[in-house]
Amino acid sequence: MEVKLAYGRTSVTLDVPDWVEMDRYGRSDVNDRVAYSDFCTGLSMAKAEVVFRGSPLFVVNDGHRSTPTLKVLDWLNQYDSTLLDRASFLIACGAHCAPTDEQLQTIFGPYFDRARDRLFWHDCHDLDSMVSVGVDHFGEQVYLNRLVVESEQSIVITSVEPHYFAGFTGGRKSYFPGLTDMSTIERNHNLANSLDCAPLKLKGNPMAEHLDEILALIEPERIFSIQLVMDASHNISRVFFGSIDTAFREATDAARNLYAYKVDQPYDLALAEVGSPLDRSLYQIQKALENCQAAVVDGGTAVVVAACEDGIGKRNFYDLASEWDAEENVPIDRVPRFGSHKLSRVNTIRRRINVRLYSDLPPEQPRRVFYEPAKDLQVLVNECLDRDNRKRLAIVYDAGHTVLQTIGAP
Repeated sequence: MEVKLAYGRTSVTLDVPDWVEMDRYGRSDVNDRVAYSDFCTGLSMAKAEVVFRGSPLFVVNDGHRSTPTLKVLDWLNQYDSTLLDRASFLIACGAHCAPTDEQLQTIFGPYFDRARDRLFWHDCHDLDSMVSVGVDHFGEQVYLNRLVVESEQSIVITSVEPHYFAGFTGGRKSYFPGLTDMSTIERNHNLANSLDCAPLKLKGNPMAEHLDEILALIEPERIFSIQLVMDASHNISRVFFGSIDTAFREATDAARNLYAYKVDQPYDLALAEVGSPLDRSLYQIQKALENCQAAVVDGGTAVVVAACEDGIGKRNFYDLASEWDAEENVPIDRVPRFGSHKLSRVNTIRRRINVRLYSDLPPEQPRRVFYEPAKDLQVLVNECLDRDNRKRLAIVYDAGHTVLQTIGAP
């Protein structure tokens, strides 16, 4: 059997013996996609005309997310041709760097020049651009971008898909961590050292519950949300309007139906294909491992397939690895830092299964952060499959979003 996996700007083809018990998983396309008329109906039912009065502030995702912001802007421009000339725009960068010109063009397209003078992006290190909105259960101040605090109405355009430790993207994540301070981001992300923080899980997820807690500090009823769920071809499958919390919960139900698969028997080998843009760096590809590792048998193997054309990506976790006690699975000085969760989680997972990465990176780079590099993917697949023992193989397409769960998982 021939198996083709996306790999950077090309693909890799594997030959899998016919006797292998193989299943394929991935997001599917849907027949009933959201059309402009559906979008208008939803806006009308949510009384969006009230929200769009004056000069609202739109909060949008940065270039690290595949949210079809430009499509929504097209629809909004059709709905009200003056809206984008009256509105301001704030890019929720979280701990990411400022957007590049290429990313700005991707997000805004032909509206970039129209919005240029009213376009801002968040810097999590610039406290002068933020206002304290209260204290979390750690007893620490939580800051939020001043533009949101001072705006009469903010409108968030975001997409909802599984997230490997927040449960789901979208919803409140555009504000926290998207528009908050670095210290709050660090406190929140350090909760993800616990594997109770898992894809699709909100209840009993310490990180997700912290996000709910700090969202409550900012009068979430002042936020109007446009929450999107996309199919495999990145077409908008569902859209939810209204309260950021209610629309988010509705969107997670739709995303779960589209992205998640229950498996009744774990696999000996899982090949996790990572799609763009998550495939571009070592920092981002962890999502694919986390989304399929639960469906791999103890002692089995998960192989992440991603070219990592941009190299390491965000370096904080990579640099922290030089000061990591792998045996105790904590920093040598026992002080958790931003990026600790990425090391501790992969190190924990590799104690149960074999964690491999097929990429263009020099082998010492993935090995430093607990991925064993795979030099030849076909050779590795052959080594992992055993005809006498009837090994089972899972092919997971777009594994950065597709989630495998064993029967009985919440």
